[in-house]
Amino acid sequence: MKINFKKDLGKDQLLVYGLFAGEKHTSAKLNEELKDAVKRKTFDTEKFGLQYFTVLDGQKTLVLSLGKKAEFTLNHLRRALGKAVKYTKTLRLDTFSTDLTEKCKGINSFSSEEIGRCTAEGLILGNYAFNKYLTGERKDELKPLAEVTVQWSGDSNIEKGWKTGAVIAESTNYVRDLVNEPACLVTPTFLEGEAKKLKNVKIKVINKEEMKKLGMNALLGVSLGSAQPPKLILIEYNGGKKEEKPVAIIGKGITFDAGGLNLKPTKYIEDMKIDMSGAGAVLGTIKVAVELGIKKNIIGVIPSCENLVGCSAQKPGDIVRAYNGKTIEIGNTDAEGRLILADALAYTEDIYKPEVMVDLATLTGAVVVALGYEAAGLITKDDALAQELEEAGKKSYDLLWRLPFFEEYQDAMNGKISDLNNISTKGKGYEAGSITGAVFLSNFVEKAKWAHLDIAGRACVPLETDYQPMYATGAGVRLLCYWLMGF
Repeated sequence: MKINFKKDLGKDQLLVYGLFAGEKHTSAKLNEELKDAVKRKTFDTEKFGLQYFTVLDGQKTLVLSLGKKAEFTLNHLRRALGKAVKYTKTLRLDTFSTDLTEKCKGINSFSSEEIGRCTAEGLILGNYAFNKYLTGERKDELKPLAEVTVQWSGDSNIEKGWKTGAVIAESTNYVRDLVNEPACLVTPTFLEGEAKKLKNVKIKVINKEEMKKLGMNALLGVSLGSAQPPKLILIEYNGGKKEEKPVAIIGKGITFDAGGLNLKPTKYIEDMKIDMSGAGAVLGTIKVAVELGIKKNIIGVIPSCENLVGCSAQKPGDIVRAYNGKTIEIGNTDAEGRLILADALAYTEDIYKPEVMVDLATLTGAVVVALGYEAAGLITKDDALAQELEEAGKKSYDLLWRLPFFEEYQDAMNGKISDLNNISTKGKGYEAGSITGAVFLSNFVEKAKWAHLDIAGRACVPLETDYQPMYATGAGVRLLCYWLMGF
């Protein structure tokens, strides 16, 4: 999408205006129409997001209500621009011009850079479409817009913000593509190939034979039912000072999760290509780091395999010894994500000595029950790290909600005949599922500050929103980038 910044709007295929509560437009004719619409209760500037479309003197025009100025946020800007993109596509047009960005100038202490960043995110995320496998008219219906003109009469810092937001949004869309692709294409070997496309990073891939030598039996066990070889993909990005300890981001990369012998039922198994969303977020974040030159040393870690049913598949009741020596009884083969993350966390801390480790995983259905699709679950014992991540979530609107990690939970994953079980042995076994999953992972981190993000609800959504089409979201990319860049 090409973006033009102009001080004044002329004519275009579609003009999109925003109006705050109580505001009037400069066009008297348009104001009369809006006044009638308010009387008919089809439009109201007091309520964010209402739309009014008209054709004035041959010019197609859309007016969006922005609500009360004091309550307007930068995410409202993203949403308004996403609405404008969707409406333009509905009209089968290629472009539009808008004053929505200009409306944010000088309000609510928004900086020009923030406005530019959120403008880019709203437009580029809203313009996303996964139409690769469609043909004919259906493919054309999802055709992205070619160009948008944005009114801006403020300072040039908006361009800096725009560049940052565009890189983050394009990388988010890249992850959406990865997650939307079928599992017959996106395999552990495919993810290895994507990692090797990254520039200015060091790549190390630990394959099956080396995993055996290293004792990564938790990861290996999950892969036993698949013909696809497992991979532990390690990406080293050095953007900070040489003496600075790195930050490690670890993403679950199960490229298809059938559940193993504890097979997932119909209506659940069909979507399990999305189980590599955490891995996608790691790749997308490293892409941003390289392109924007983030001044951090970052280790991207992707443990990847398939969890299938086969004659060699891992069985409930099996016991494996993880990289750090702890033994794990397999209480359920469908609790596989924590197993591959266990080896990845322990190995990463042992070899790279990171100051902070953050893992992202579509780990539990329990987090969807608790938080729905609006926020990922955040679990950590480190209050300062939690605050940083929560703030990044609010700024990026890639939201997190912190779940408790009380001492009463800490023995929930203790095994009866092994050090650990991969499902809870306390109570009926399903209580506080997201939290007990994190309890399990905590056994594989010794010294680093650590946070677990359960993105099972955020990675894939059943309904589209203003700048989020249905299905893959690219969850985690904006969050991690905002956190690493200190926004």
